[in-house]
Amino acid sequence: MDIVSATPPPTTPSTLAELAGEIRAAREEVDARRLAPVDWPSLLSARQTLLGAMEVYARELTARRLPLPRQLRDDLRLQRGIRRQPQASGWHRHDGA
Repeated sequence: MDIVSATPPPTTPSTLAELAGEIRAAREEVDARRLAPVDWPSLLSARQTLLGAMEVYARELTARRLPLPRQLRDDLRLQRGIRRQPQASGWHRHDGA
């Protein structure tokens, strides 16, 4: 009888529920960072973390051939737009106002 090597199984991706939990936690962090006084670097960092969590979740859905929920698609578009235009996060600041 052959002995099967004791190689650990390959790491499986996180469950969708775990990935969704990471998105919820990242959203809570963004919400907390938006409270006054706003620390812009930490808010931008929290937004980047949120975007990363949403990207991982979207990739996992795609890998499993599952549809991308409309809300996630829209939130990804929004967060990607915010990332490309960091000056937009200071929209309330007007020069000469």
